[in-house]
Amino acid sequence: MLPQSQARFVPPQPDSPSGPATRIVAIGGGTGLPNVLRGLRPIVFPEGATDATRDRLIAIVTTSDDGGSSGRLRAEMKMIPPGDIRNCLAALSEPNSEFADVFQYRFGTGEGLNGHALGNLLLAALTDVTQDFAAAVEAAARMLGAAGVVLPATSELITLVAEFTDGRVLTGETAIAHGGGTIAHIGLLPERPSISPKVIDALLRADVIVAGPGSLYTSILPPLLVPDVTDAMCGSRGMRILIANLMTEAGETDNFTVLDHLLTIERHVGRQLFDCVIYNTMPVPEALAAIYQERGATAIVTGNFELNALERFGVRAIGVPLVSEHPTGKIRHHPERLAAAVAALAQRKLGAWRPRAEVGGI
Repeated sequence: MLPQSQARFVPPQPDSPSGPATRIVAIGGGTGLPNVLRGLRPIVFPEGATDATRDRLIAIVTTSDDGGSSGRLRAEMKMIPPGDIRNCLAALSEPNSEFADVFQYRFGTGEGLNGHALGNLLLAALTDVTQDFAAAVEAAARMLGAAGVVLPATSELITLVAEFTDGRVLTGETAIAHGGGTIAHIGLLPERPSISPKVIDALLRADVIVAGPGSLYTSILPPLLVPDVTDAMCGSRGMRILIANLMTEAGETDNFTVLDHLLTIERHVGRQLFDCVIYNTMPVPEALAAIYQERGATAIVTGNFELNALERFGVRAIGVPLVSEHPTGKIRHHPERLAAAVAALAQRKLGAWRPRAEVGGI
């Protein structure tokens, strides 16, 4: 196991006459976004959250999942898939919360229950009662005592459509993730899905907007492909940060650098979104690297060429030792170190950085 960080943080200060506390919005899905939230939660809410302060940390969660328990509920109940949202709610709950543990419980047996997470079923029931998925998510957040707000990225079902370089076109997140080959382009159906005004308001009011880490094509890009989301991001005066992945993904980002990730996002959304990128400077332990190599994944190493290119494009690169092993055998971003970097940038956002409108794009 890798050692845990001993880093210490200076939390954002409470609202005062000199100005409000920092508001952070994190965008994404999969395992990456809950990890970000898990690290930020104690920094943003050092003394716990109240109804008046919950909006200081907001998660905007991708809604394109169509596999597993989420996929079954999506197909059977025509509801937004709840799995990624469930994981974010759990990440924002109190540490060692018994209710959060039960919320995350997954049935291993039982006709109709096998494979379902209890939290997914609770969100399905609340949706059925309220007839409003966003209201169901908020109700679940209050049940869990979640410190922060979780918002679905869209208010309607969306489907991913990917075109591969070999000419194949695959529909659905699961089919795309297991499609093999190289993705040339990915899009949404519908192309302009409806979103809640709360999502737009959160982005416009944010001091810091964080995207990633996670699967580029199935976690990071889907919410960014929603035109209203990127419009709001570009209309925000907040600092926009991309958290670079630690490893490539076979069939999705083979041989990708941090710069390739930025260029791919820009090519898909038609504009350069980010002011900063946080990248890893820590080597991956050889034993773990060998395990991932067998799956076709390699460590993303950011060298001088990429750093110089990012500087020329006006993107500030922040190097942080981010590799950790949790759970055992899995390479993940260290949540505390990552959160410390985001918090440090948030505290300096009015100092040594310039909004995207003042620098050149990619």
